[in-house]
Amino acid sequence: MGISIYNLVRTETEQLLTAMLNVLDHAEGLVKEGKVEEDKLMGSSLSPDMFSFSMQVWRAADHGRAASRLAGRDVPAFTEMGELSIREPRDLIKETLSLLQSVSENELDGAEEKTIEIIARGEPTRFKGQDYLLRIAIPQIAFHVTTAYGIVRQAGAELGKRHYLNSAFDYTLS
Repeated sequence: MGISIYNLVRTETEQLLTAMLNVLDHAEGLVKEGKVEEDKLMGSSLSPDMFSFSMQVWRAADHGRAASRLAGRDVPAFTEMGELSIREPRDLIKETLSLLQSVSENELDGAEEKTIEIIARGEPTRFKGQDYLLRIAIPQIAFHVTTAYGIVRQAGAELGKRHYLNSAFDYTLS
């Protein structure tokens, strides 16, 4: 028995976006405790040629809307992805989670074969639904959440793998 697109997009995307909420909890904590200035943290990156913390959140949220794209819903592109305040990322991720959770299993029937078009490097790029989910959306969300995790960890937060994996160990076999 295979795993459905619905189960993949729900479990993987939800876990990763929840991990981003954990990262944001720690980022907010650093700012509240005065360990880092808000603007400095939100504009930090791991390397000068990488996106800032704010942009990592934007990109994770955009790719987190995969379920809506697979359901054939109109998903407008984020056009104004600027630096965020410390409070704005949480709303962005929660909005993305709500959108994800609003997609029904019926809406994703046959989604593995749908053509999904995204703009990549300024050009329209098309994928079959399954390839889009497994080769683009999930890896992209994971990359941006992991990079945000690294930025916040580098800023001094005590983040660990458990914050990334969330409740994954609640599902172990006895």
